[in-house]
Amino acid sequence: MQPRTAVPADVPELIRLRAVALDALGVDPGPADAAWRQVAHAWFLERVGERPDVRCLVVGGAPGEPLLATGMAWVTHHLPSPRWTDGRRGYLDGIVTDAPARGRGHGRRIVDALVGWLDGIGIHYVQLHASPDGEPVYRAAGFTAGRYPGMDLFTTPAPPTAPVAPPAPAS
Repeated sequence: MQPRTAVPADVPELIRLRAVALDALGVDPGPADAAWRQVAHAWFLERVGERPDVRCLVVGGAPGEPLLATGMAWVTHHLPSPRWTDGRRGYLDGIVTDAPARGRGHGRRIVDALVGWLDGIGIHYVQLHASPDGEPVYRAAGFTAGRYPGMDLFTTPAPPTAPVAPPAPAS
């Protein structure tokens, strides 16, 4: 089964597969009404479809039917360098295959199609973060360990502040 471009009707399934990925990474996705899912709905709707800098592919049924796998690529912008003069890079994310459909090559077909799309728009430097389960798929597609080690920083968000009431009109 070949990947197809996701459409807005796929968004509920994209969110379901995001929860599958989170669970596989040891992150509890929470209940069906968890706040992140509402944010994810708007996030996917903004990115699925006509944006020229994002591609979301899926494997599975017709739009709105259960999906077997998904993955996304988008263009990122960095400082130019001698080798990558325009500073553009591709980034792969959200590549997940539903547990019952694993081992059938769906993830690899999605990775190959996303890399092909990026290559076709002139992007030849592609990055991703690999889970232990996904690493063999990416290595088989030609990815290698990054030249520079990744690092993360998590900061504590500021507590919400109460809205300030406007001053009363002068009499």
